[in-house]
Amino acid sequence: MLASAIEKFYLCKGADVLAPAHKLLDITNHRALTNAISNFKPDYVFHTAALHVNDCEEDPELAFKTNTWASRNLARICQQNNATIIYIGSSGYFGDEIKYYSEYDPVVLKTVYARSKYQGEVAAIDQCENTFVIRAGWLFGGSIQHKKNFVYQRYLEADKSAIVKSANDKYGCPTFTSDLVLKMDEILKDGVPGTYHLTNSGGCSRFEYVKKIIETCALKTEVVSVDSSVFPKRKANVSSCEMLCNLNLKFLGIPQMPPWEEAIERYVKVMFKELGR
Repeated sequence: MLASAIEKFYLCKGADVLAPAHKLLDITNHRALTNAISNFKPDYVFHTAALHVNDCEEDPELAFKTNTWASRNLARICQQNNATIIYIGSSGYFGDEIKYYSEYDPVVLKTVYARSKYQGEVAAIDQCENTFVIRAGWLFGGSIQHKKNFVYQRYLEADKSAIVKSANDKYGCPTFTSDLVLKMDEILKDGVPGTYHLTNSGGCSRFEYVKKIIETCALKTEVVSVDSSVFPKRKANVSSCEMLCNLNLKFLGIPQMPPWEEAIERYVKVMFKELGR
């Protein structure tokens, strides 16, 4: 979803964009990666490729190959070609205490995904002097065709059910991909490499997130607040809290993104337009 939003944004700005899908460019193929960067000669490389949470637990070797080793290689290639790399990190680096975590809080790496992604950050910063690390919130947006479109999936679930259960003990910052791309572009214009937490303003429980989606979609489905133990246990022991404080954005003097509730309302209008409603 994020890669699509980045591609669309920069194409609309008239930029030359190369956005190969995984089947056209494997991030772990060092030679192919070198050729792609050397031939296209980009000013900026948005690194959105990753192996995700459950897949990382099932195959730790592939997790570190994809999220860490390949990221190090990509950053080194960017350095050699005078390109800036924008590494998309994660909000899942912290613990279970319910609070907003800043860029200066110590990490608590509970999963293979968190360890491999965080070490990818460290490697990217080490290998390329112009590295921007972006830790985003719970991403939503994109097309209804995207498999990980959380808003659309909850809409479909609620449209077929009288009751939807949602966890009241998992917290994060819902973040609209379109808002995120705009804010990343602002940061790049300032040209100060570093680590940035970027989310829509405010945070909530998963229950509050789902409730807002269903209410915005004007569905009468009841959303029931439950403990996450009600759901099948995940292989990955993810952190209970992924709420982020955008401290470095404040230090740059750049305004934070709009409230997540407002972003949901804007996105639902976009989603319904795609659905022909």
